[in-house]
Amino acid sequence: MATVLIHYQSPENFDHDTLIKIMEESANNTFRGMEHLYNKQFCYDIKTGKGMSVYWWDSLDNARAYFTAEWEIYFEKKFGCKAQIEYYDTPLTLDNRMDDIVYD
Repeated sequence: MATVLIHYQSPENFDHDTLIKIMEESANNTFRGMEHLYNKQFCYDIKTGKGMSVYWWDSLDNARAYFTAEWEIYFEKKFGCKAQIEYYDTPLTLDNRMDDIVYD
């Protein structure tokens, strides 16, 4: 399993309602049901414009296959800023909602 952190500094100031609309659209149109992606968190600080997305993938290979150079160009054009990408091996995840520990 793999966790990917995407950090970015937005050049725009979003209000809460606009931000939720953008995130819901992305969640429903891009990430819902995506093969190999277990879950994604959309994180954003309205005061500072700093954002972070946290992705949990089934493997590092599949995570790296998604975040291509083309994806980085797409992200920069869409959001007006560069994404900083960090990859981590995820040997264990605790899921309290399911009362489960998931091992790689």
